[in-house]
Amino acid sequence: MSLAVVFGIRLSFSVFFVALIKEFGWQRATTSLIFSVSMIVFAIFSTPAGMALDKWGARRTFGVGTIILAAGLILSSLITSEWQIMIAYGVVAGLGITILGLGPQGALISKWFRQYRGIAIGIAFAGTGVGTLVLTPAVEFTITATSWRVAYIALAILSLITLPFILIFLRRSPEQLGLHPDGDPNSVSKHITSMRNNWTISESIRTPAFWMLIIAGLGSIGPLRMLTVHQIAAVVDAGFDQHYAAQIVGFAGAVTAVAYILFGALSDRIGRPLTYTIGSICLLITIGIINGLHHPDQSLWLVVYAIMMGLGEGSRSSLMTAIASDMFPGEAMGAVNGAMGSAFGAGAAVFPWLAGWLFDQSQSYSVAFAAAAVAVIISTISVWIATIWAKRSI
Repeated sequence: MSLAVVFGIRLSFSVFFVALIKEFGWQRATTSLIFSVSMIVFAIFSTPAGMALDKWGARRTFGVGTIILAAGLILSSLITSEWQIMIAYGVVAGLGITILGLGPQGALISKWFRQYRGIAIGIAFAGTGVGTLVLTPAVEFTITATSWRVAYIALAILSLITLPFILIFLRRSPEQLGLHPDGDPNSVSKHITSMRNNWTISESIRTPAFWMLIIAGLGSIGPLRMLTVHQIAAVVDAGFDQHYAAQIVGFAGAVTAVAYILFGALSDRIGRPLTYTIGSICLLITIGIINGLHHPDQSLWLVVYAIMMGLGEGSRSSLMTAIASDMFPGEAMGAVNGAMGSAFGAGAAVFPWLAGWLFDQSQSYSVAFAAAAVAVIISTISVWIATIWAKRSI
């Protein structure tokens, strides 16, 4: 539920992106920078957020994150200038999203599951797809019927609704309830790539495999967030109706929800690197399709785009989180996945802004999409190298 709301809020930014440009006449690079600032915050604070989870547990950490997120959204509804929304949404709401992000959430789930870690994370992360499916069209409808300011207030209220559930139901680990991971005291993941079972963050960062995984993370989420921010604008540029474009993004969210579960289960069977590679192929097809959209008669290709986008999204963060947890298990799992979140954030900060800047220079997304494709390929190769190096270090 928490992930559905948080990422429904984050991934609905593409709708706000169009609304803000229409009202204020800002350039795309400037408007993209709002999202990029939130991702810079994500990059800086993901590791501290993971460390906070390790120290204070899920209820305190996620409870504070929810309150900060709601405050940032309320402030966003009151802005009248670029710098104000960069602080309100980019910094304040961005910090809330970071604390509630995939790294800390994935670390929490990893403490509850070992043998079935892939599908467990996949099921939980499917909430991000559900959030996109529901909230992107809902935000577009709210903005059309009222205003983007009302939409931000509605999202703030929605985020606060999750707070009681966080405080009542979340626990740091199964041991707090007298339980065991997977419900089995002898549960062991066959995907663990190290014989050690209690890595610290300082030990992890001294391994080559860790830094290769960070490189993979940089190119894992960045291309996705470029599409998240610019996809509706790019589709509208191709002649499609904005309402239809928002519905397509929502449909992609539905596919994402299924894809997280599908790829999680598949990774438990055939391994994380191979599953990640399959997802990379889907994402490359996604980039190729959106780059080739030029006319509203291509509506069928837009549907294929939504399917491939959903599959690509569903193969990134959950698998990277599972890979990091497999390589560096232990009490510092929150910090390790927080560091992975920092890599996600750094890539996601650069790519949306870069796409906006390149569009402002050339009135085309072609070069930006090509750069995204290269990043996907580098990320995939890095995952394989990190896995090999981790096994050699046993």
